[in-house]
Amino acid sequence: MSTEDYQTLEDLRAAELFTRLDEGQRRKIATLARRVTLPAERTIFLRGDAANAFYLLAAGRVKVFKLFPDGRSATIRHVGAGQTFAEAALFHDAYSSSAETMTPSRIYRFDTHAFHDLLLAEPELAVSLLETMAELLALLNRRVEELLLPVPARLARYLLALSDEQTPASSIVKLPTSKRELAARLGTVPETLSRTFYRLKRGGVLRMSGDHETIEIADREKLRRLAQD
Repeated sequence: MSTEDYQTLEDLRAAELFTRLDEGQRRKIATLARRVTLPAERTIFLRGDAANAFYLLAAGRVKVFKLFPDGRSATIRHVGAGQTFAEAALFHDAYSSSAETMTPSRIYRFDTHAFHDLLLAEPELAVSLLETMAELLALLNRRVEELLLPVPARLARYLLALSDEQTPASSIVKLPTSKRELAARLGTVPETLSRTFYRLKRGGVLRMSGDHETIEIADREKLRRLAQD
């Protein structure tokens, strides 16, 4: 086995979509995987493009987003290592959103036609894919619900989730994106986000580093109450 083949299998073992599969099934999937290495801020696909593939992010960070006619963008999700994206390409003719790398990324591309044939041969993979799609649908439902909340509540929920993800036992979190990208993720504009950070800092809820990249949750209980608004 070549070094590249070994790396592909290692990346597939770490993928959430393929955890239920045995080694033989993963090897079949590996034959369909086409590795792509991309720099930061590189477009992967645009909304309306022919949906002829879905993707696994093995390393790096990707954002899935929508562009509006007035030039605004709304980030639907941030994709982390081990997660797949654009799975709906298996069932639709065109992509309903766009995707772009946020950092240098190692990505695997899966042709939808070839993967359809594999799903017919591997029912367990089909079940795993359905579970992933259901989780994504739940995520999108939560995103829609969050957009109905005031911006401070959206930010509070984001920071609490980020804290649980990064350092559950610590009150320190590091923003993984720029403020502009975070504003898009929260469905607002950078100016409103900056004012919200300032109010939380003035209210003793947060303490921030000079570059605003590192945040200390000074009063987690207040932040939790704010997240319920």
